[in-house]
Amino acid sequence: MKILVTGHLGFIGSHVYEYFLSEGHRVDGYDIPRDLGDFKTEKKYDLVVHLAANAAIREAIENPDLFWENNVTKSIPIFEYCRENNVRCLYASSASVYEWWINVYAEKVSRSDMLYRMLEDKTATYLTRHKRDWIHVYDIVSAIALLAESDYTGVLDVGTANPVAVIDLATKMGMGHLPIKEETPGERDITCADITELKKLGWSPTINILDTVK
Repeated sequence: MKILVTGHLGFIGSHVYEYFLSEGHRVDGYDIPRDLGDFKTEKKYDLVVHLAANAAIREAIENPDLFWENNVTKSIPIFEYCRENNVRCLYASSASVYEWWINVYAEKVSRSDMLYRMLEDKTATYLTRHKRDWIHVYDIVSAIALLAESDYTGVLDVGTANPVAVIDLATKMGMGHLPIKEETPGERDITCADITELKKLGWSPTINILDTVK
């Protein structure tokens, strides 16, 4: 297949890009959101995997207009290209989409501002009482690969369906002593993917977040 991966230099995008290359597909990469608003191409792709976006939930709360422009408005040319050329498009969003009114937030290694990375690097300064459906990037890639070959249309959750408390993960990583921040406006208390439909397609998660902690 001839595939376009947007956000191919980002955390998930880089793994998706490398996976498709390793499978022998012809893959182009398109990077950061500000480039997308001017997206034009004469190439005909068989698949577009749209992963390019600003991704920082707290910044989205502080500057919603910028995030709306980069993540929504500037995605329109991608979607129009797919519609006009009848190209399959896989678009990744955030679990925040289920409570979109709270905020507009709907790398070869994980971003330095992601909690797992901050716990790993010992840079986190506080914990929360949230539970999160942590999923390994390899499992995300395998889900995208499966969907790329399928004819499924619609919205799907990708996750483990097994939320793990932030406090429990931090404790296992030796950071359980950090203070608890009780008020976290704009963030969900719990995320839990419904992977019923993905399982019907033959996909299941393979990595438990707690098993990745040394």
